[in-house]
Amino acid sequence: MALLLPEGALTHAIHPNARTTPAVRAEIARSPEPSGVLAKRYGVSAETIRKWRKRGPHDCQDRSARPHKLPWKASEEERATGFPLDELTFIVSHFLPHLNRDAVDCILKAEGLNRPTPADRTRKPHSSFKDYEVGFVHLDVKHLPKLRDRDGITRKRCLYVAIDCASRFVHLAVKDDETAASAVAFLEEALAALPFRVTHVPTDRGSCFTADGFENPCRQHKIEHCTTRPSTLRTNGMVERFNGRVQREGLGIMLYSHRDLETVLAGFTAADNGRRQRALKGRSPDLVLREQLKAKPELAKPVTKPPDPDALPKALQVVAAAKEVAHPDN
Repeated sequence: MALLLPEGALTHAIHPNARTTPAVRAEIARSPEPSGVLAKRYGVSAETIRKWRKRGPHDCQDRSARPHKLPWKASEEERATGFPLDELTFIVSHFLPHLNRDAVDCILKAEGLNRPTPADRTRKPHSSFKDYEVGFVHLDVKHLPKLRDRDGITRKRCLYVAIDCASRFVHLAVKDDETAASAVAFLEEALAALPFRVTHVPTDRGSCFTADGFENPCRQHKIEHCTTRPSTLRTNGMVERFNGRVQREGLGIMLYSHRDLETVLAGFTAADNGRRQRALKGRSPDLVLREQLKAKPELAKPVTKPPDPDALPKALQVVAAAKEVAHPDN
């Protein structure tokens, strides 16, 4: 979200345990201060300071942890084997137990032994998302990083996402867990906040969505609930793509509490609904939704909970404060 990211903020995924951001690493590389002073200021070791100074200000991104050398090289006899990956992993694990399926696959690719499976050969080319009418709202759950709550306890929480398949209009909320009760509470909040009638709710096969406690409210609101096929982006790719955007643009900011995270996500929602998108031919979800509700007034709801007009300014204040903490010398 360009409106929420501070200048120089991270736009790529970083390691979840990273203590510094690329902007901080660049400052470390340029600083003439002693390594011990910088280590104390940023809460890292002196070795970390020396590492980023050695790389320089233009090489501050996390590097791949993939080993430079493979554990072993395939012989000519091993190259001639035509076992499938699962069977080959089963055989190799008896002699090299430290190699899992992914390691065996990486070795085969490095040796040029990866062969397309029948499923790969028959796979259809990628296509655009299906055209939907307003009211098809896809729900999903994303796990958030550990932060401090009001009691000062560090714990994880869950981000619930609702996105309309026709307009890309989104609604977000943070809940304590991934249970049917939290999913129902989010569904009720989304129905109150979305300015249109929800007719279909596609979800994945998570336990919070397949329980009877979630099915009953759907029937009460006359909503058709359907589950997507596992690992099939044709049916849930839109919400998964949005989750990736939240991870890149909303969760790349260094925050310290769940309250700040909720404030940032509320501003993210307001900004994203007003942002022009290429998939919508340069229009924003707000504009597309107004156009579709004007063309079909029967899809609109007579009463809708109005959005918070101060959501974006509050989020910008939190981002500015986080930037001040991450860059105390600026």
